Amino acid sequence: MYDDNAFKDVMFSWLENIISWPRTRASTADAKKPSRAAGELDPLLDKQPQVVDLDDQSFQYEFMEFLTRLVVECNWHIHSDTCYKHLRNNEPRGDATCRMRMDGKLQEKTIIDKESGSIELWQWCGHINNFMDLILFLMQCNTDTQFIGSGEAAKAAVFYITKYITKGDVPLYIGLQVLDYATKMHEAKYVDIEDTSDARMAQNLIMKLVNAMMGRQETSHQQVMSYLVGGGDHYTSHTFQTFKWFEFTNAIDKFECKVCDLNNDDAEDDEESMYIEESVTVGISSETFMSDVQDYMLRPLDENFDQFCLWDFMESTVKVKGKMDDQSTNNPESDNDLFGEEITDKKHKHKKMP
Repeated sequence: MYDDNAFKDVMFSWLENIISWPRTRASTADAKKPSRAAGELDPLLDKQPQVVDLDDQSFQYEFMEFLTRLVVECNWHIHSDTCYKHLRNNEPRGDATCRMRMDGKLQEKTIIDKESGSIELWQWCGHINNFMDLILFLMQCNTDTQFIGSGEAAKAAVFYITKYITKGDVPLYIGLQVLDYATKMHEAKYVDIEDTSDARMAQNLIMKLVNAMMGRQETSHQQVMSYLVGGGDHYTSHTFQTFKWFEFTNAIDKFECKVCDLNNDDAEDDEESMYIEESVTVGISSETFMSDVQDYMLRPLDENFDQFCLWDFMESTVKVKGKMDDQSTNNPESDNDLFGEEITDKKHKHKKMP
């Protein structure tokens, strides 16, 4: 392309038609972002000119005016600490050391760099990102349009995009810092509390460690889009069964407290065996009655249910919404209908979220 002027001119014209720059020439001295006039609405919130309300000439004028406002408000780069986060404390800060490469330099026309072979587009304002006029007009937000040809630039772009959207695992050094922080927070919580059991403290420590690690794990683009459209955690080969774990831990804590109270009351009579009799009263008149704890405690006595631990019960059963009548509530053989539980086919077994 460097030796073929005809092809080069067509290529330059195509790129300059797609990648836009402000129509007014700016100098490196004009580094300060123009302030918005008092009372002028932010173009990010303003309504775009509508082609159905204007003739062609008027729309073209309004389009360019609105686009100019958007360029200044959205794409004008202002240096911040993020621009210099890789610099040492004694290194100077300015246009030349901005890691975003917004160095304020101007370029009169598009050229081909002889050494690298890359295309360097014309640039009339050194502090504004490249943009495509139609995309910026429609999106009304910061955009950056770059031409990626081939060679090192293309390799770097593919590597960056792949790494950005896949979101790899948390680095080891960050994970260790997170674990250290969570451990210290756990110790600080129980520094003045003496009557907490070791099991309870261990449970709290595990929860803090898991929450701290998950908080440092970045979310990929695909995960974000899945949540936005209501997809949630979706895999083609599995479905997920969720339940409220804290309800079970709270129920166990209450039971252990009752046992401790009974032990203290009967401490003088060591020879007599102690039996704890639990009585559960459940009001089932409400059509919206739902409780994972009660579902497990009051599961049918059928052999398909009776031997299930909590983990297997949550994995192998599905709640079915339905109404309960007087006949079914008084019939012990209709437990499956009463509590709306069904055994799932092994081929479609639900997977539990930890």
